[in-house]
Amino acid sequence: MKATAKPFTLRPYQRSAIDSTYDYLAGGKGENPLIVAPTGAGKTAIIAQIVKDALKWDGRIIILAHVKELLLQGVDGLRKMCPEAEIGLYSAGLKKKQTDKQVTFAGIQSIYNKANKIGAADIILIDEAHMIPRRKDSRYGSFLSRMREINPKVKFIGLTATPYRLDSGMLHKGKNAMFDGISYDIKIADLINDGYLSSVVSRAVDKEIDLTNVRKTAGDFNEHDLALAASDPELVASAVREITTLGKDRKSWLIFASGVDHAYLVAETITDKGVHSEVITGECDAASRADKIARFKSGELRCLINVNVLTTGFDAPNIDLIAILRATESTGLYVQIVGRGTRLNPGKKDCLILDYGGNVDRHGLIDGLSPKKKGGGGGGEAPVKVCKKCQKHCPTGCLVCPHCGNEFPPRELNHDRRSYSGALLGQRDEPVWHKVDDVRYYRHVKNGKPDSVKVTYRCGLNYYYDWLCPEHGGYATMKYLKLCPVLGSTAKSTEEALRQARNWKKPRMIMVVKDGKYDKIKQFQY
Repeated sequence: MKATAKPFTLRPYQRSAIDSTYDYLAGGKGENPLIVAPTGAGKTAIIAQIVKDALKWDGRIIILAHVKELLLQGVDGLRKMCPEAEIGLYSAGLKKKQTDKQVTFAGIQSIYNKANKIGAADIILIDEAHMIPRRKDSRYGSFLSRMREINPKVKFIGLTATPYRLDSGMLHKGKNAMFDGISYDIKIADLINDGYLSSVVSRAVDKEIDLTNVRKTAGDFNEHDLALAASDPELVASAVREITTLGKDRKSWLIFASGVDHAYLVAETITDKGVHSEVITGECDAASRADKIARFKSGELRCLINVNVLTTGFDAPNIDLIAILRATESTGLYVQIVGRGTRLNPGKKDCLILDYGGNVDRHGLIDGLSPKKKGGGGGGEAPVKVCKKCQKHCPTGCLVCPHCGNEFPPRELNHDRRSYSGALLGQRDEPVWHKVDDVRYYRHVKNGKPDSVKVTYRCGLNYYYDWLCPEHGGYATMKYLKLCPVLGSTAKSTEEALRQARNWKKPRMIMVVKDGKYDKIKQFQY
């Protein structure tokens, strides 16, 4: 007897991601698209819907991952959302080698040379696609190439929060790229603004790792040198003092250490402060790791310290403080680390990032990052600055601190300095509230798109514009539907909306922020 399906409704952006991917494939744009989905965006739901759709036409699906935690999470999630699917699992570590099911979750380490056993597939979904090296002779490369030989029409769909690698740049560009484009990019700032993810905030620390004598190996900081520098007794004492002080009202601390000895040194120092912690490294056995993670997730354990382990495949929504006691040149790794703190949890306001490796200064704020160019870097304006009043990180372009309202001194122009091309979360200019004197509604017509409602707000001598889109679908319609209860609208179409608009409730104030050269309305007061 099959299990009863756990009802799930796709969020608007998940539906848009799937539809855009189908359009990408059907429109001949390519055969190997990427879906960019931040940590917490709900990749399981996206995968489940793609599987449901494929089952309708009797398609065969392989879902690849590089760690068994992701495999187990995927199998569990799909069984709840799509119980009609016959699910197999191929993983030596999990002691399963099933090859005869319509849907198969597989660990790449176990399956890379078993394409003939698996047989033809119609869709191969690759979770954490940024783990795929550019080399054709890699495990991913070998397996996917062989699967395409077996079925030349197979489609590869990658899912990742970070569509780039330190060693080769963007996953869909350049020689031997496995993917040929991005079918949909779910923006982390939108998910936070719309209440799907928790905000993250970062503040300056008293003492950072001295990287002067830390060499670079394969483009990133040498692990031995970094661990030695991070183990400086004064630095560890300073960091632990800050973590225990700033984290006194926070429930779950996750610390990223630079090495095994460094991790145990930090744990010992934290214990001396009266807080019990546990360490997880690659040397931990599975039972010990599972026990520590379970106690951390339940709240029994307040502080968990890890070394290169808890970046992908680890979900603990209770995390509200992350201390980065390591440095990295990898933008992807930096995003994965910060992403551990973006999941929502009851009573959680935000996640505090304490960065002791200069990573925020090096990479910028997480809502506008781009990967570092190989061999590039340095010389540009710092992507963030620190507010002297609240010590929080802010975008370089801010004139007013978005956290405490402190005004920054006027900037001096320097035309010889390069600006930062990518920008924890930020906005380039401070938001401003304006009193609304009048509101007007007009039909907006754009070729190839359904008509929408253009809203004009008059605030004194200034005019600001917004668009309400009942018929567009995706984010645009979601934004309109969220406003409907406030406006008093029941309209399902633009035509209906224009008839009702004269009776809609009008806002007293609107918050406007500069978004590039345009003004963007961010909030309303009614």
